[in-house]
Amino acid sequence: MRSQMDAKDGPDGPKISFRSLFRAAFSGREEPFSWQIKLADGQWPEVLIAPTGSGKTAGVTLGWMYHRLIRPSQTPRRLIWCLPMRTLVDQTATAINSWVRALHRAEIDAEGYIPTPEDVYVLKGGESSGDWLDALERAAIIVGTQDMLLSRALMRGYASAPALWPMQFGLLHQDVQWVFDEVQLMGAGRATSAQLEAFRREELDPDDITVPPLPTQSMWVSATLEPEWLVTVDFQAPSKVLRVNPTEETDTRIRDWVRAPKHLSKTHAVPQSSAAKHEKAYIDQLASAILEAHRPHHMTLVIVNQVARAQELYKRVRTVLSKNRSGPEVILLHSRFRSAEREREVQKLLRDNHPFDMLVIATQAVEAGVDISAAVMFSELAPWASMVQRFGRANRKAEINGGASVYWVDLLALSETDPSKASKISVSLARPYEVKELEDARKKLLSLQDVAPVHLPRTGMIDSHARVVRRNDLDDFFDTDADLNGFHADISAYVRDANDTDIRVFWRSKPVSREEAPRASAQELCAVPIGQAKTWIKNATKADKNPMFFIRDLQSRHRNGQDKNSPPGWKKLESDPWPGLTVLAYTHAGGYSEQLGFTGKTTDIPVAVNSNNSTEADGLLLDVSDGHDDDTESELGRPVLLDDHLAHVAMEVAELSDNLDLASNTKQLLVRAARWHDLGKAHVIFQETMERGLDGVEAPEGLLAKSVKRNLRHKRACFRHELASALALLAHENWSRDADLLAYLIAAHHGKVRMNMRALPREPQNTETKRFARGVWEGDKLPALELGDREFWLGGDLTLSVMELGYNELSKESWTERTRDLLQRFGPFRLAYLETLLRIADWRASKKEEKGEYG
Repeated sequence: MRSQMDAKDGPDGPKISFRSLFRAAFSGREEPFSWQIKLADGQWPEVLIAPTGSGKTAGVTLGWMYHRLIRPSQTPRRLIWCLPMRTLVDQTATAINSWVRALHRAEIDAEGYIPTPEDVYVLKGGESSGDWLDALERAAIIVGTQDMLLSRALMRGYASAPALWPMQFGLLHQDVQWVFDEVQLMGAGRATSAQLEAFRREELDPDDITVPPLPTQSMWVSATLEPEWLVTVDFQAPSKVLRVNPTEETDTRIRDWVRAPKHLSKTHAVPQSSAAKHEKAYIDQLASAILEAHRPHHMTLVIVNQVARAQELYKRVRTVLSKNRSGPEVILLHSRFRSAEREREVQKLLRDNHPFDMLVIATQAVEAGVDISAAVMFSELAPWASMVQRFGRANRKAEINGGASVYWVDLLALSETDPSKASKISVSLARPYEVKELEDARKKLLSLQDVAPVHLPRTGMIDSHARVVRRNDLDDFFDTDADLNGFHADISAYVRDANDTDIRVFWRSKPVSREEAPRASAQELCAVPIGQAKTWIKNATKADKNPMFFIRDLQSRHRNGQDKNSPPGWKKLESDPWPGLTVLAYTHAGGYSEQLGFTGKTTDIPVAVNSNNSTEADGLLLDVSDGHDDDTESELGRPVLLDDHLAHVAMEVAELSDNLDLASNTKQLLVRAARWHDLGKAHVIFQETMERGLDGVEAPEGLLAKSVKRNLRHKRACFRHELASALALLAHENWSRDADLLAYLIAAHHGKVRMNMRALPREPQNTETKRFARGVWEGDKLPALELGDREFWLGGDLTLSVMELGYNELSKESWTERTRDLLQRFGPFRLAYLETLLRIADWRASKKEEKGEYG
């Protein structure tokens, strides 16, 4: 039964008042603010500026759901919350899940316009909850970190297999409402988000509408945001701005909150320099000041700017408190924990039944969005926008009797006491910030006695970024092939500031199983700053010359040429790490403490979290292995005939097209691509592998698309059946340029043959012919096959003349020229989306075949 709360039918879908929707989401316990109603009922803004604690997450999320209910055809299916920190992701996802579950229980939506509880996904630090890539027909909410989302939006997904990059890219740029929260913390990502919005707007009126652009837009949200921050070379300052004015709120709650007292003082604890002895003295002074100011049965929140300093302060406070039989619970929270340990600390902080006699030592990880309220706060000097966010964690809802006490640490105090030394010392003390950023904040703080929101001056402009992603860069990133050295283009400068880039590390005990390539689970991964990672790796390898650090080997062959000193599918790290890299480290390399997080000390030996689960390879994600030899989608545990599989994929892509209401010509294109996509599996190399994999199981007569055994390898290295399929299609079409898009979709349906057609660097040399690539040789034969819908491949030899640059009398323009023309014709967003649709259909068919659902 549908809820009767104001429900009524409308021309575009069921309708309900926003107030009723909001009440249902909070199970009747909350009423919306007037600004939230204005947002839901009015024109959707590009910029939302609202005080901390005023319900931005609820207003935007429930406002989007309301638009999905009343205007589904005009509202993007996917809502993406892009957040600068992992802690914000956890809390935001928890809140959204509670609202979605409440709406589901209230039976608000009977038509599938808004997400179900299964349609809320988390993407952080290599962790992906559920099959978010398969949610393209359904309304869905994705909550993720800036690193994970922007890297995927640039076709270089951190901690993800390159084969998945095009799909992630395609689904993040079509049918999406982006929300960038806490913009002041985004760094280089701020300009990237604006540039990507500009590029998408350029494609709103395409010349070719085979794949029409689906509604996609961005909103930037913060308490300290100014629209001018978003101006870039291709993006003008947004004109649609909703600025929440607490004085105009009819609800007294916001007016009380923005006036809640937060008395400001400067603490006497000040570092004299970053030298070890001065750091120790400062930590001792700060610990004493904190314990003296702490109010029993309340929360004290301490925010410092560096993880190492937070770790030392935590140890010092614990040491002092250990001498007493009672005292506050001490929590350490920063971004350099593995997921398991971080969640342990966050749960202590956010649990409903905590005693509130708590001392939280944190870094910027709690600077924004974390819904906590302290009676006492200590904060090191930071840029003004960051200070405003930190103040929002004290007396958040005006619940502290007498108001909160806020103390700030003057990191630039030497500018007054010893100006001659200040200029040099201040640079190191200010890290990770610039001195000039802190000077501006310091001037404001010196003039304030209370930091309630009503007393705070506007933030003003923040530094722009000289390097921004341009459209030609994005076209370059569309090519997901590694270079001849096995590297991909580095996009880290467009994701975060240069001094704020990470690698991801997971630890395994030695020896690692030789049976399967290790893959990191979400619980294992730890984000490590690139500079600290280099130092740690250098120190560890100096102490032990045996290999301890490994990266994925994209051209590895299982049990064939594998380095015995490396885990299967991995190779020794032989250079400095680069941003976004995932590194497997042996536990004896050290570097991690369960209590403190990443320390970089080789004497801190972590306990390995043993797992072989891929971070983004569950459920339907069957073809995500990095290696070029991997063909896991053809290993299902049961045999499947090739002609049956082609028919199944055609059926699935037709249904998907109908569900998405695609144009008839787009549907026909995808169905035809499905009928041709696996023709290359008729190749003798592939069929020999399938027969070898039957493992005694009787198979029906005919060419096989799927076999029984797993971890198979073709006898011909790097063989890619999809390349053979694309070559056959082009030959069938007499190399017509009209077949370029169809051939591209066929070639790209595993994400491993896309913009280029060339032999791999470690592909064995073929002495029998001068042309070979991805295991396909000039003159290879494909037998005749009926493809369905009265279409046939008549059989014949394959030629790879199209792989050569320049014009060929037979195959005409090269593969490279054809794919570059497609990129210019359709643009990267629509082209990636189109290849994603075929891959999703292929996954679905394979999953049903594995379960025997086709009979």
